Amino acid sequence: MEKIAQNVLTEEMIPIAPMEGGSHEILRVSVDGYDAEIFIAQRYGSDKIVIKFDKLHPIWKEVFTTKYFFFETSGEMNWGHNGEVKKILQI
Repeated sequence: MEKIAQNVLTEEMIPIAPMEGGSHEILRVSVDGYDAEIFIAQRYGSDKIVIKFDKLHPIWKEVFTTKYFFFETSGEMNWGHNGEVKKILQI
């Protein structure tokens, strides 16, 4: 059986929205099966990841944001303080 290659996301692939505002790039992704846009918002102290869902997510509604995130494994974003993980693929 042939494995299908998927575009797993790494933190380095995510565009940065500069602190001073203005236009910035976004990246199209699938987050746990939900289509969305993703970018990192620069902030004083620590940056924040922003995920804007195309359709209402049953838990996060329109937008998910957190400054507590890291990518230990490609395609998996760890977030929060309780070991939560989101699976993210570039689309």
